[in-house]
Order: sequence, then structure tokens, then C-alpha cells
Amino acid sequence: MPPDRRRARGFTLLEAIVALAILAAAGMALFAAMSQSLQMVRRAQQAREADAALRNALAWMETVNPMTSPRGEQALGDWELRWTAEPVETPRAGATGYLAPGLYEVGLYRMRLELWRDGARQREFELRRAGYRQVREPSRL
Repeated sequence: MPPDRRRARGFTLLEAIVALAILAAAGMALFAAMSQSLQMVRRAQQAREADAALRNALAWMETVNPMTSPRGEQALGDWELRWTAEPVETPRAGATGYLAPGLYEVGLYRMRLELWRDGARQREFELRRAGYRQVREPSRL
């Protein structure tokens, strides 16, 4: 058999090693891309859950009067909402349309809200809300 035919029959060991190295490099790149994609999906899911909890917290705060409840806690599913309120200005008597003192005392409050999950604070934000308290009874006509 001529020597040139013997070479053309198959792969050499060096060619096989190079092919395996290229295949391994491509596999590692694919693995890294998939790992990064899974991390991005997990972060997106955590952000979506935190945003849903934030919307629930804001909806709950619609029911809270900061003048009568200046601090508190509320469980919202897996999350816990904690808030504190401090007056922005001194509460004052509300006025009627006839410039007479109204039935309520009103004030503006700065509320600091914190969302906790698994014993760790996840989000914190501030909002302003009006607080009120009835201080007079309506007079009879």
C-alpha cells in the first residue's frame, strides 16, 4: 500500500484532541449563557414579586389614617409591611365652605414604608398622606 493512502483513512490523535477541545469550548459557552439566562429569569421573577407586594402595600395604605395610626405592621401574604408616620406640618382644623371650623382636624403626614420578607428588608419608600380626626360634633338645625 502506498504511504499516502494510509494517511487518508482516518483522524489522527491530534485532530481528535483539537475537535474535542473545540466541542468543550462551545459547550462551556453554551452552559455559561444558559446559567446567565436562568439568573436573569430569577431576578425578573423577584422584581415582579416585589412590585406586586409594593402595589398591595400601597392599596393597604389607602385604608390607614396616619393621624390615628402613626405606626404599625401588616402581613401581606409572604410579605410584611411596616410603616411610621410623622407630621409634615402641625394638624389644623378643617374649614367648611362658610369659613367656619369643620368637624375634623386634618394634617399632612410623611409616611415611611418598609416591605420585609424572610426577616430582611426588601423595599422601602415614602409617601405623603392626609390624616384626619373628628374633633367636633355636627350641630342640629
